[in-house]
Amino acid sequence: MKSKTLMKQLCASVVFSALAVSSVNAQDSGAVDSVIQGWSGTATLGATSLTGNTEASNVNASIRLGKTVGKWEHLIFGAYFKGDATSLEEAEDENGDPITRIVNGEEITVLRAVKSGNSDRLSFGYQPRYYWRPRTYFFGILDYEKDKPANINLATRQLIGIGHKFFSDASGFLSAEAGFGNKTTEVVLGDDVNGGVAYFGANYLNRINDNVTFNADFRSDFGGDNTYTEIGLGLAFKLSERMALKLTHQTRGNTDITNPTLESASKSDNATTINLVVDI
Repeated sequence: MKSKTLMKQLCASVVFSALAVSSVNAQDSGAVDSVIQGWSGTATLGATSLTGNTEASNVNASIRLGKTVGKWEHLIFGAYFKGDATSLEEAEDENGDPITRIVNGEEITVLRAVKSGNSDRLSFGYQPRYYWRPRTYFFGILDYEKDKPANINLATRQLIGIGHKFFSDASGFLSAEAGFGNKTTEVVLGDDVNGGVAYFGANYLNRINDNVTFNADFRSDFGGDNTYTEIGLGLAFKLSERMALKLTHQTRGNTDITNPTLESASKSDNATTINLVVDI
């Protein structure tokens, strides 16, 4: 119940903020058209499938949209990752005893493949920016994340801060931002982690040539009970005016949020993917 209530509050805040700011700048075409028109960004999609003696599959998708209205810039972003794989375990009969079979005169235990979901992550958020100078802006962040394999049943942030673009031209850009706010983390097992956090983020993009682009992103939340870090690297190869193939690697980690019942629980997750990127 607590998770659903927080999620509803976050969604309501995002929708209300976007509509309220955009309506102030709406033209004669009306507030609805002002909100809908002018959005642009990218959508990515990647998937793999393995069948045969073992089965495995995963799909990942993300979207990032932006819109500028006067001195305001609105950013909406979301990501989804779902993975399934098979693992081997001893087959048992109706009494719970291992099933055996004679192979080449030797008795062996029969194994069976069991399919289970081992990755399931969903996140989305909204960031409004107000440029009080051409390269310097105030911002707010509202976001939501669910990542049960990482022991996160629900995590939300409400942040404010200031950012600056050190350069932004045809070759790329470099920006950094810092702020503070509140973070609520409801874990699957263990003690919840809630309270104030400091935030830092940086984004770098370099257009190596007309067909190849490199990007690097970093963000971190510093709290008294937990520190979260995320590092992303990407290399995109242009296929057409609106499509590209992108190789990405992402590392995410929490210092103190792991599953206490999992002996090999890791404080970090790594993912390398190849995605199709479409400009929208």
